[in-house]
Amino acid sequence: MLKNYFKIAFRSLWKNRLFTAINVLGLSLGLASAGVLILFIQRGITFDTFHKDNDQLYFVQTADVSGRYNQTVYPILEQMVKTFPEVETGTHVQSWNDVWLNHNGKDLQRQTRYVDSTFFDVFSFKLKYGNAAIALKRKQSIVLSDQAAAALFGDVNPVGETVTVEDTLTFTVTGVLEPVPANSSIQFEVLLPASNLQDNKDFASSADWYNTFATVYLKLRKDTDVGRLEAKFPTFAKTHFHAEGQKWQIHIAPLEEYIHYENPNFKWMIYGAITIAVFIVLIISINMVNLNTAMSFTRVKEVAVRKVTGSTLGQVLAQFWTESALVLIASLLIAVTFGIMYLVPQFNEFRQGRMQLVVNWQRDSATFLTLTGIIGIIAFIAGTIPAAYLNKLDLRDTLKGKLSGKPGYGNWTQGTLIVVQLVIAIVLVIGAIAVRWQIDFMRQADTGFKGGNVVVVMSDLQYKDENAAIQRFVPILNGLGQNSKVESIAMSGIVPTRYWSNYNMYTPDGEEKKNIRLRHVGTSTDYTSTYDIRMVEGRDFSEELDKKGDQHPVVINEAARKAFGWTTAVGKTLRQGNNTEVYTVVGVMKDFHYGPLKERIEPLLHWYNGPPALSNYLSLKFTDISQAQGVLAALEKDMKSIPSKRPFKYFYMQDELSRQYNDLDGIWKMVNFVTFLAIIIAFAGIFGLISLAASKRTKEIGIRKVLGASVQGIAMLLSRDFIILLVIAMLAGLPLAYTFVIKYLASFEYHVDLPWYIFVLVALGALLLTVVTVGFQGIKAALADPVKSLRSE
Repeated sequence: MLKNYFKIAFRSLWKNRLFTAINVLGLSLGLASAGVLILFIQRGITFDTFHKDNDQLYFVQTADVSGRYNQTVYPILEQMVKTFPEVETGTHVQSWNDVWLNHNGKDLQRQTRYVDSTFFDVFSFKLKYGNAAIALKRKQSIVLSDQAAAALFGDVNPVGETVTVEDTLTFTVTGVLEPVPANSSIQFEVLLPASNLQDNKDFASSADWYNTFATVYLKLRKDTDVGRLEAKFPTFAKTHFHAEGQKWQIHIAPLEEYIHYENPNFKWMIYGAITIAVFIVLIISINMVNLNTAMSFTRVKEVAVRKVTGSTLGQVLAQFWTESALVLIASLLIAVTFGIMYLVPQFNEFRQGRMQLVVNWQRDSATFLTLTGIIGIIAFIAGTIPAAYLNKLDLRDTLKGKLSGKPGYGNWTQGTLIVVQLVIAIVLVIGAIAVRWQIDFMRQADTGFKGGNVVVVMSDLQYKDENAAIQRFVPILNGLGQNSKVESIAMSGIVPTRYWSNYNMYTPDGEEKKNIRLRHVGTSTDYTSTYDIRMVEGRDFSEELDKKGDQHPVVINEAARKAFGWTTAVGKTLRQGNNTEVYTVVGVMKDFHYGPLKERIEPLLHWYNGPPALSNYLSLKFTDISQAQGVLAALEKDMKSIPSKRPFKYFYMQDELSRQYNDLDGIWKMVNFVTFLAIIIAFAGIFGLISLAASKRTKEIGIRKVLGASVQGIAMLLSRDFIILLVIAMLAGLPLAYTFVIKYLASFEYHVDLPWYIFVLVALGALLLTVVTVGFQGIKAALADPVKSLRSE
């Protein structure tokens, strides 16, 4: 019997190969897309949950006037372990610098984290080589990622080998890590004991009870009452924190919530992925049901003969289930190949290094079981509905090929399914247009500065002798300043699009109750002129006026002036919350977008970095950007003559401004693909239903033609119901799309307003596609020979 099921299934699928091909194409694309999204969803909802004793892991947060964030003061860990018996242990995971490593002449710089000896007591990162219990006990220990170890030592066990750190220090390799999971908020390639930071004077001076730059993780004892523990924190803060810091609140949050505080949009990405995955599964399910139902009407006599010869409903269902299963298995094989070979790499590219998807058949078994379950449900539904429909038809009529019964799968259900498909397609189309318009708006918007003629050179090349490099770099800068092709130059620690997330509280002298949180960064002279940032009050830094280091001049933006409530700012003096230095405002910049337009312009302060020296960036403003290559080639030659570890690199500011929206480009590409998929599948479903309608009304069409009906009249007769369904879909879909677009665009601080005519154009486009789809099949049915149509029943 099983052999017969497969034989008949293959024959039926081949006979209706157009429908089969449409089914397989839609299902393959849909399953591949849904599979990749499910992988992403699985990674997202299990973020940071892979550690042993995960329910005991927490991190420390600070809450001040700006909100709640994931950093705290550095000394807090040691004091918490001493003060609170509920804290079993903890560790810092501190960013400070990415160290240079050297072994046998190979230089390597990788993402570095400074951690405590208890790091592996808190977290369950696995070691490929080495013993986690002792890997970080010694101050001169170093743990490497497998990629960093391979780059330095090759494919051998390097435990016990030594590496030179920062050209002067010798460390012993005590461990090599297995790859760090992509869904870990802690990413690193080098681990060093945090005790090494105490030797850095800059770090030691900052690691006080005021500066909140430390990331601290705690492992609480089992059954700890977190609420009761947090209730002790206010007293703890008053006892230990700096006077200004005592105004802040301390919180702890479960480890799996870290990513959501660090990136509030992450959960919306997960929700969006779930929504799109549900849409895709819904569309392909509806499509398969519709097409299977359409194909089933070519087999009414077959089902009738089966019933006459004693076949039960179960046997009829088994036949249809077999056919659905074959289609789905073929689709699944194509989907897996397409997903792994194309969609996963494309998804990783648009994620730009963040939480990359790597398919692991063992680890991702839950995902594949989910996909298998979805496939099984689709096969069951797609096989059951048409089989049950045909089984309920009147036996006497079906033996003659008639379709007259009262099926359970009626017009109302058909209409509902096709309306759902069209609504989803309309929402996705308008959503894709909204994303594209927003991206174009941000790329073309006035940023408040001009970067069209600016090239930024990465000037911090990690010179092997920094003092000698400075001596050789000054003549290079002087030469650039005298070059007629270069209009101005500026050395700075930051450039637009790359501002630090560095904040401090500032208080105006004489207004002690007014504490304003400012983003603050260091620049030097000519920064505003190089980027054409307009000064609305006062002046920019001047080497002649500000060369004396004790004057502490600062420049603020309009947002900062407004935050302080000033009408004029020049001459005002400020103090930071943690020192007694006096900062004098010498100028006010017009507000400009130093970051993407998704973010609001925050109150900003530039401090004076002093005379030009070696900073992160050298910005060159050219009179004509087409002349930049010659100057850059000469600059590269000069800078390469200074011994350094990093290669010469530069970028055009205009390209960088565009590049900051690449992640949105990736989202747009993904939405575009899903939209294309939804349109193809939805209209394939309509194609199936119009075929079904034509099959059910074969005799009617023949009679109408004999009585003189025109081809256009018959085509309109068959198309009318689908046009009505489209109108219903538009009435539901357009308001839904409008609501979605309004909410999405509102998430951007500066956004475009989608014009009304976009909705009209989408509606007209949907109407045109529907007319073409149903009109083609309607005209084909209308052109059929009426003699054959009358004989068919």
